[in-house]
Amino acid sequence: QASQAHAAIEEASQLMRDAVDDIRATLNEAGCDGDEVSGMVETLTRSLNQLEEGSPVQVEGSFVDYQTVMVKTVKAIAVTAQEMVTKSVSSPEELGPLANQLTVDYGQLALQSRPAAVAAENEEHWETIKNLVEQPALRCWLPMLTRAGALQGDPEDGFAKRELVESARRVTEKVSLVLAALQAGNRGTQACITAGSAVSGIIADLDTTIMFASAGTLNAEGEESFADHRENILKTAKALVEDTKMLVAGAGASQEKLAQAAQSSVATITDLAEAVKLGAASLGSHDPETQVVLINAVKDVAKALAELISATKSAAGKPSDDASMHQLKGAAKVMVTNVTSLLKTVKAVEDEATRGTRALEATIECIKQELTVFESNDRPVAASTPEEFIRMTKGITLATAKAVAAGNSCRQEDIIATANLSRKAISDMLSSCKRAAYHPDVSEDVRSRALRFGRECTVGYLELLEHVLVILQRPTAELKLQLAAFSKRVANSVTELIQAAEAMKGTEWVDPEDPTVIAEAELLGAAAAIEAAAKKLEQLKPRAKPKV
Repeated sequence: QASQAHAAIEEASQLMRDAVDDIRATLNEAGCDGDEVSGMVETLTRSLNQLEEGSPVQVEGSFVDYQTVMVKTVKAIAVTAQEMVTKSVSSPEELGPLANQLTVDYGQLALQSRPAAVAAENEEHWETIKNLVEQPALRCWLPMLTRAGALQGDPEDGFAKRELVESARRVTEKVSLVLAALQAGNRGTQACITAGSAVSGIIADLDTTIMFASAGTLNAEGEESFADHRENILKTAKALVEDTKMLVAGAGASQEKLAQAAQSSVATITDLAEAVKLGAASLGSHDPETQVVLINAVKDVAKALAELISATKSAAGKPSDDASMHQLKGAAKVMVTNVTSLLKTVKAVEDEATRGTRALEATIECIKQELTVFESNDRPVAASTPEEFIRMTKGITLATAKAVAAGNSCRQEDIIATANLSRKAISDMLSSCKRAAYHPDVSEDVRSRALRFGRECTVGYLELLEHVLVILQRPTAELKLQLAAFSKRVANSVTELIQAAEAMKGTEWVDPEDPTVIAEAELLGAAAAIEAAAKKLEQLKPRAKPKV
């Protein structure tokens, strides 16, 4: 690909040499800050020369990696160009550092361009990169350096100001064209970003639907049964499996195929979520727990798809032995597992003898996946407070009691309620635990302790649920007696979690919900109000007596 561009590069390099000669002549005429600006022109010239070097290029990443850096650099150049226009009027003496920054950014752009061209999928990308680096440099950035030098010598030079403004305008135009071209050349990655955002919206909508179902307000619009929706759900779920295969294959295919796979998966998960919502509504609000089980099943699929899309985006263009490819395979495996779980749930939802067992199996798998996310090195986006963390542990205590009761009764409705409550309690605890542990004020020792007991609590709770599952299959008195030991382990972990949360607070922390603290705050507020009233009274003067 690069060999095909030799003629164009030779022509561009000759234009560059002519432009540099003109600029040197202009600098000599300007005679002010010439050495400084001349040095920048030399730097810019060296950057341009990098493009016509015939030495082998070492590619250390995919085109996407280089494109990401180049887009940031081009945006920085546009910002600097606009700032130079502002300074040309208000502070011409500050143009030097800005011009130097422009030179540095251009050097970075040239450095990335050659390997990016080699990594590009087709010749069109190479042409885009070549135009990106050569034309703006010759027509926009070199003239800007010249005018900046002239303005530093004569701040009142109206011609130099007009030329600087015109060059900045051309830079802005080039930047917008370049960004559009790069995004078009990287259509698959952009489609993955858009798809990830769309799936996040679907998950949020399913959370809202779960709230309505839990409140007993999710009803079908007409007289329809779940059987009316079952086949559509199964068919759409199987189509999503095919989309999963396309996504995984798309990571190693062209950007066009990757974009098609991402768009297709979003369309399918949208249809699937709607089909499941309609199916859940057809069950009737008299059975909210089963409705929640069904919606949770498709929510698990949506969450797995979001992870798969993210993994696909990261793995796009990478070699097969890259770590991101292994993550992609893991995400695909979770996706297939969750779709299979949805299919089983759909088939069991009308079977009163097994739907509780199926719900518990799905919850156990969900908690295992949540634990995997918890144990990853990804830091949470937002921090949490110790008191919120403590509040979340109360849900574990309630869910544990519910699980023990369900294990003793073995009633399917109790099992379903336990499955739904357990899923939410563990998810909330793990989320708040990690967010609180990574608060900037928390020490490394306390963080490690909280994360360790968060994991132990989850593992202990999983063992409790798995034991309940065993009891459902073989409900003996001996197995039921063992429930107490499992629940005790969870209770001990919760105690350790609370102690870790207390350690996060530090010695100066006070509980804002403590009645003593509330009373003290109210007394201080009252005292401040009394003091303010007393000062006002002191400032009041008696009304002047009327003159007789």
